[in-house]
Amino acid sequence: MSDSYSEFQDRVAHIYAKHEKGPRLRKVSRYVDRDGYVVIRGRAPRRSVPWAGLIMIAAAFFGVKGTMIATMGNDFYNSKVSKLEPANIVERAAAWTMQPDPLSRWIALQIKSLR
Repeated sequence: MSDSYSEFQDRVAHIYAKHEKGPRLRKVSRYVDRDGYVVIRGRAPRRSVPWAGLIMIAAAFFGVKGTMIATMGNDFYNSKVSKLEPANIVERAAAWTMQPDPLSRWIALQIKSLR
């Protein structure tokens, strides 16, 4: 029985050595439970901030604002945004976000220069 036990231990050591070398080390969790069994479970993936998606949303937002300023003209755009201010809280929030900012004005100038 000791030969089979040592053979088993060698196989387990080989499996652990493979896990230490491979990239799967971060994806599994190993622990010994109360009964002495080694339990290997998959780890949940780390949740991280989707930076690329957030940057693309911001670029699209400022791009749309710049396009609107370029097509409507600065004065007409400001008059439309100012009409939103005295309304309810949702329209005030929309007016605050749609205010012309330096980045949107720069994008509008770049679009106007392409014409």
